[in-house]
Amino acid sequence: MKYAAAGIVVVAGAGAGVYYATRPTTPPTTTAITTATTTAHKDTLILGTTDSIETSLDPAEVWDFFGASMIYTLGAPLVYIKPGTSDVFVPALATSWTTSEDGLTWTFQLRQGLKFSDGTPFTAESVKYSFERNIGLAMPDGPQLGLGYGDMIASVAAPSEYTVVFTLKAPFAPFLALLAFSGSFIVNPNYAPNTPGEAVQYTEGDARKSNPNDLGPYLLTEWTRKGGKDYQMMFDANPNYFGAADGYPEAKHIIIRMYSDSTALALAMKSGDIDMAFRQLSATDIKDMQSNPNLKVWEGTGSFIQYICFQEAIPPFNDPRARRAIAAALDRRELVDTVFLGQGIPLYSQIPNGMSYHEDPFKELGDANLQLTESLLGELGYTTQKKLVLDWWYESSGHYPQSADLAAVFKAQLERSGLIEVNLHAADWASYKTNRDAKSMQVYVYGWYPDYVDPDNYVQPFFDSVGGSWLGMGYSNPKMDELIQEARSITDPVKRGELYSEIQKIMVEDCPIVPVYQGTAWAVTKPDVTGVNLDITQNMYYWLITPGS
Repeated sequence: MKYAAAGIVVVAGAGAGVYYATRPTTPPTTTAITTATTTAHKDTLILGTTDSIETSLDPAEVWDFFGASMIYTLGAPLVYIKPGTSDVFVPALATSWTTSEDGLTWTFQLRQGLKFSDGTPFTAESVKYSFERNIGLAMPDGPQLGLGYGDMIASVAAPSEYTVVFTLKAPFAPFLALLAFSGSFIVNPNYAPNTPGEAVQYTEGDARKSNPNDLGPYLLTEWTRKGGKDYQMMFDANPNYFGAADGYPEAKHIIIRMYSDSTALALAMKSGDIDMAFRQLSATDIKDMQSNPNLKVWEGTGSFIQYICFQEAIPPFNDPRARRAIAAALDRRELVDTVFLGQGIPLYSQIPNGMSYHEDPFKELGDANLQLTESLLGELGYTTQKKLVLDWWYESSGHYPQSADLAAVFKAQLERSGLIEVNLHAADWASYKTNRDAKSMQVYVYGWYPDYVDPDNYVQPFFDSVGGSWLGMGYSNPKMDELIQEARSITDPVKRGELYSEIQKIMVEDCPIVPVYQGTAWAVTKPDVTGVNLDITQNMYYWLITPGS
C-alpha cells in the first residue's frame, strides 16, 4: 500500500533483494576517483572517526549520531529506509505490513527462522518485548521518552508467532519512519534486561555484555577504551543476518579507530593507515583531499543542522527581544563561506532545506541586520556604554565540526553591533552535556541529525515543552505545543503543511532557537573503496561498503 501522509512510499511484501540489490539511483558525487581494476578485495574495512559513544549502545538510551550508527550496524528494525531515498520503506525484520483506515492499527508479518546470536529464536514476542522494555525504561535522555513513544503507542501485541500489531493512541504520520529509527531496533532479550531506569552499559573486556543489539549485519567483538575514552571497536559479519544469503555484509570485518581531532584523522587518511574517514574532517582538509589523486572524496545530501540555544533562565534571554536581536546580528552566508569554505548552506528554519514543509521564516530578521539588533537591544536598555555581555559556549572535542572557528565568527559578528560583548567558553562533549543539563550555559550551540526522516523530528524534540525539553532551555508556548501535536497526528498532507507553516512563524516570533547552517555530508576513502552512500537519512550503511584491494 502507499501511505501518503508525508509523501511516504511503502514497498510492502518485497523480498530482501529489493533492499540489497538496488543501489541508490543517484549516488553520492565523488572527486579524484582512480579507477580500480582489481576484482579481489580484502575482507576488512578500517574506518577512522573523531566520534565516540556518547552514552551506551542501548536503543533505549542512545540519542546521538555515532551511537545510532552503531545500532544500525549491529541491530535490525522492522523496516529500513531504502538507501538513496528519504521516503521509500522496504522490509527488514518485517516482510509486509498493513494499516487500518483510521491509521491506528499497524500489523506486521515477520521473517521466519531467524535467530539471535545466542540461538534464541526471533518471534513477534521479541518485538513486543523490545518496544515495551525500551518505553518502560523511560531513560531521561533516551529517545523513547524524548520522542514520546509511550504517548503515541497504546499497545504492542503478538497474536501469533510471526505477527505483531501496534495500536496507536492517535494517527501518527511518520510511524514507519519512526520504526526505521535506531530507537526502534529489536534487542536480544537475554542481553537487554527490563529494569526501569537502567540501560545496558559498557563493560570493560566484554563486548557482548556491553551491547543488547542483535540480528544486524555485524557482531561487536571488541570495544576498547583508554583513559575512559573510546579507542577502538571491532566487528565481525553476523552469520545469522537475514541478508547473509545475499552476500551481505560486503566487508566481513570492520575496525573503527577513534581519533582525537580532525587533524589526526586527516593525517591517518592521507598516510593510508585507514581505508575510510567519516566525521569529522575540517573543510580545509576536505578541500585539500579533493585534489589528491590517491583519495576518493564522497559528497552527499546533508541533513545535519546547527543552531543556537538560549538558556531562558538566565536574563536577558527570558525575553524574546534579546534572542531575536542575536539572530538578526548573525551573517549565515559569511559563516558558511569562511568556516566551511562553502561546504554547506545557510539555514533559516529548524526544518532543513529539502525536507517537506520547509520555509524560511528567519529571513524575516535578515542577516547582519544590525539596525534591528540595535532597536531590540535599545528597548531592553542596552547601549554602546552599557553593552549586553554574554557567555557563549561551544563544544571543543570534535563532536561538531570546527566548533572553535564557528564560535570565533559568531563573536565577531555579534560584536560588530557595538552593543554586544561575547565571552567564549569551551567544554569537551561530556562536560558540555553536563553543563546543558545543569542549565548553566547562557548561549550555546548544538547540532542535529534526524532520528526519523520527517519534519516532525526537527520540531517536536525542540519546541514541544512537554516532550522536547531535553535541551533544557526553559522554552514553553502552549500554542506551539498544540500545533505540534496536531501536526504529528493529522494524515492530510495539505493540512500538515498549513500547521508547519504556522509552527515556523512562531519559531521566529519566540526565537528560542536560531538555526544557522545545514551541512553537506562528506566521507573520504582510498580510491578502490566502493558502496559509500550519503543520503538524507545520514545513516552510514557499513554493510554495503566494499573495502579496497
